[in-house]
Amino acid sequence: MRKLGNKILKVLGVDTESLNVVVRFADGCQGRVSLAHLFERPKGLAAEILRGGAFEKCFVESGALAWPNGFELCPDALRQWFDQQRTAQKKAA
Repeated sequence: MRKLGNKILKVLGVDTESLNVVVRFADGCQGRVSLAHLFERPKGLAAEILRGGAFEKCFVESGALAWPNGFELCPDALRQWFDQQRTAQKKAA
């Protein structure tokens, strides 16, 4: 079981073309997380972000990744996606 209670400290970079964000977690781990799976067929607030060209306006709010329109992503989910993507990259290498 994965540890819950992750927090994001900082957004280090944003790539609007590939829909990736680079974040630093409170435990010191940092890296790129692909959010393409969330924004490929966006609905609601996620669609608003892409229509308004606001993907790069993400920021950290209370340890979560957030956008000005109120859309937030749970830091525990982001950490899980980060770990899964990192594991997949290692297997591919």
